[in-house]
Amino acid sequence: MSNTFVRAPKRKLGYNPEQVDRFIALAKDQYQNPDHSGMDVATIRSMRFDLVKDGYSISAVDSATEKLEDVFAERELRKLRLNLGALVFEDLLNELAELIASRVSRTKGKKFARRKWPNRGYNVKQVEALCSRIATHLDRVETLSVKEVRLSVFKSQRGGYAEHQVDAFIDKTVELIQRQEILQKGIN
Repeated sequence: MSNTFVRAPKRKLGYNPEQVDRFIALAKDQYQNPDHSGMDVATIRSMRFDLVKDGYSISAVDSATEKLEDVFAERELRKLRLNLGALVFEDLLNELAELIASRVSRTKGKKFARRKWPNRGYNVKQVEALCSRIATHLDRVETLSVKEVRLSVFKSQRGGYAEHQVDAFIDKTVELIQRQEILQKGIN
């Protein structure tokens, strides 16, 4: 599996090939044997790889990981919908939407905890712009895709929003959109 991904350019760090190969092998095994309980969407989302010289291209591995997450999420959500029934599944979706709506409706500049000066966090204006787009998605004015949310990038600023809170919020928003897509498809 050593040729799974292209390598990072010279003088650039990339993901540790052994860690990535091990992760991909586990994901492949889980995909082929869905009854195993070795890997799920949460595991994929939380996966981190060490940076090393002559490592795999970060963007290539991240792209593959996102595709894996989508496949596993659809499978897990289908199974959840089947086990719970469409009405309970929709109720859980609405609860998640309310949770996200309560966050995006908070006062501008106070949606997330701020990093204490002089520590750096995510740029407040850029995070607020994403929150505004998510609010319009929740109001069904604009449709956001999982990819658009995942590709959100924020500059850093002193006293910015706490990264861990914003990242967790983005994960929940991705989960919401994935659940909405399953419901729209009517997948059993």
